[in-house]
Amino acid sequence: MAQAQCFLPRTAAEGARNACDDTLAGLVAEVSGIVDDPAVGEPEIVRALWRGLLAASAATRLPALADCAQLSFGPGQESAALPADLQHGPTDAFLLPGHGRIRLLPDPAALRRMAGQARAGRTRFAAAGAGRLHVWPVPGQALDIAVGYHRLPDALVAASDKPSCLPPHLVGRLLVGFACRDLFERLEEGADGKKPQTRAYGARFEAALAELVGLYGPAVTQDEAVDIAAGPGGPWAGGGVWP
Repeated sequence: MAQAQCFLPRTAAEGARNACDDTLAGLVAEVSGIVDDPAVGEPEIVRALWRGLLAASAATRLPALADCAQLSFGPGQESAALPADLQHGPTDAFLLPGHGRIRLLPDPAALRRMAGQARAGRTRFAAAGAGRLHVWPVPGQALDIAVGYHRLPDALVAASDKPSCLPPHLVGRLLVGFACRDLFERLEEGADGKKPQTRAYGARFEAALAELVGLYGPAVTQDEAVDIAAGPGGPWAGGGVWP
């Protein structure tokens, strides 16, 4: 991966990891003290905290979750599986070793349209769809492509685990706010339709989430399903491989 690292510098997250004081045990204790209900056990609180971490990382591209992977393509192979932990992206793509940048298109439908215009030769276009990276022109010989992306956060399992991908000053407001909202929503059911605690902690979470997105920008999402069905003559109409 030496070549990929030249093109895709990874964020140094060690500083954030050291700066974060909130452990899973501490977050669980804080939520437990707020909810203060014997019917709510530790496993339920841990699940709610994990859902909060997923919600926060889904809303923006956290620098600490920037990663890269190397995908291998054989002769005539038009797509390869993207990393299983991908959450956002791909953000960049490069031929290895050092053959330059591959242009990322919005979706495989755009790649199919490009296939009718681009000449065969070196692979220079790609698009993600259905968990795979599709390329054009289809390579006529084996090659590797480095892709940059943002991965899923690490799971909170051990008592000492920390949500180090989040800014330390937002950890409590995000995760405790989400978990309390999640738990109070169930506990306050049937209370004449009034859910004051649910609304209060929901507002805290939303305010912290808005601050997080303000720091790093909103995540780019795909709103519509992508048609990746193969057309006549192969996956990308018009053919085209390396001579």
